[in-house]
Amino acid sequence: MLLTVTRDGEPGLRAAAVDALGSAEARWWLAVDEALRERWWSAPRWSRRLAADLADGEVELLRLVVAGCHRDGRIREAAVVHLADHAHPAALAVLALRTADWVAEVRQRARAAVDGWLVSSRGSLTQLTEMAFALRGRAQGAWLAERVDGVLRDLPLDGLEPLLAARDRRTRRAAYRAATTGGLLSVRQLITAAMKDDDLPIRSLCARGAVQAATDPAQLRGLLVSRTALVRAEALQAVTAVGDLGAAEAALPDRHPLVRAIAQAALRRSGADPAEFYRLRARREAPAPGVIAGLGETGDVEDAGLVRRWLAHPRSRGRVEAVRASRRLGVTRSAELVSLLRDESGAVTRQVVAALRHDLPALDPEMLEALLSPGNAPHIRFAGYRLLVAGNVWQRLVTNLRLIDDPNDRLRGSARADLTAWLSRQAATTYQGPSRDRAAELDTLIERARPILGEDKVRLLRFHAGLPHQASL
Repeated sequence: MLLTVTRDGEPGLRAAAVDALGSAEARWWLAVDEALRERWWSAPRWSRRLAADLADGEVELLRLVVAGCHRDGRIREAAVVHLADHAHPAALAVLALRTADWVAEVRQRARAAVDGWLVSSRGSLTQLTEMAFALRGRAQGAWLAERVDGVLRDLPLDGLEPLLAARDRRTRRAAYRAATTGGLLSVRQLITAAMKDDDLPIRSLCARGAVQAATDPAQLRGLLVSRTALVRAEALQAVTAVGDLGAAEAALPDRHPLVRAIAQAALRRSGADPAEFYRLRARREAPAPGVIAGLGETGDVEDAGLVRRWLAHPRSRGRVEAVRASRRLGVTRSAELVSLLRDESGAVTRQVVAALRHDLPALDPEMLEALLSPGNAPHIRFAGYRLLVAGNVWQRLVTNLRLIDDPNDRLRGSARADLTAWLSRQAATTYQGPSRDRAAELDTLIERARPILGEDKVRLLRFHAGLPHQASL
């Protein structure tokens, strides 16, 4: 369509196409550059006419743009020469593409044109920067990214401001990095970016910049309620360093362990025991999950009863933290955790599995097999699967063979992958064979799975299980 519009479109349509190209994202340009090179093979007559027009002189911008993505390096080079005289964003995008061209002559022409453009600053640096970072991973792409990085370091704030609001996060990151390194942003601007930008690295960068630039730690209090843990941690570190114990105490039940650790350290430096804070609040009705987690981090075995109480927390996150805290304190009891294998939350069952894997002999295999029932929720079935395959090797194989054609994609895929992994990595070091009953069960299951596993895997499974060879029917 682009080639058709370029060749046969009305003037107004061609102008609109150029403007649309000028606002396109860098990733789109990379894709269309590749697609155009393929399409040019089907337009040999127009290629010859375009080459003649380029040699004669005046060619309109849209034709120069598509010529800059031609399969013929001589046409691309001629297009680059003409594009150097244009300041339109579409022209700049093609010049940026050609700075990473695989043909040295094209590459050198484009780089000279971009260097001249950077000196004169005739167009959108935002467009060039976005293209530069999109091309950085290419074999010849580093040149433009390094050149743009150097330019950004020397720009004043008014020159960086369009890039600070760019749609491309890599462009914004580079602009904020240059602005914070040069000390160009006020504390208020840094805090605003740390709170509102949708890119995590930018939020973290600006939070660190705000901490370094703030003359009064009170300026950073707004960051303590950021949705980003790294931002909250940076601000808390700064305000507690000047003795703000109120902020430290308020952050003790934070949902992130890094923030809790900073708050706990601040209280310890003042001579207080953060565990007492957690114990007091854990006795209240439905404490915040961060309170339970903090008690597990700072308490001792005498807090086990208080932690176990919240295995029945009304919030799934609270039950997750109660299981984790029990593990940290070394007071997990299998009998208390088994019922949570049927919890409505997959996050809870994952934590319970992690705790019970260290006490497998205490678990009833029949109870675990019941979890695999097709009527159970998928996360409950997977919890049973993980515990069954963590047992002895023959139980592991039986479980995998039972699930090898299960309707659940996750269970079926895990069973097949685990069987393959065992055969390739561990089977040769399995020296103790199965019991008679287990061998009979394996015999039946292996034969049932023969159409799925194939003859080679069936033969290996029978060999390692000590079963006689049985030819396929």
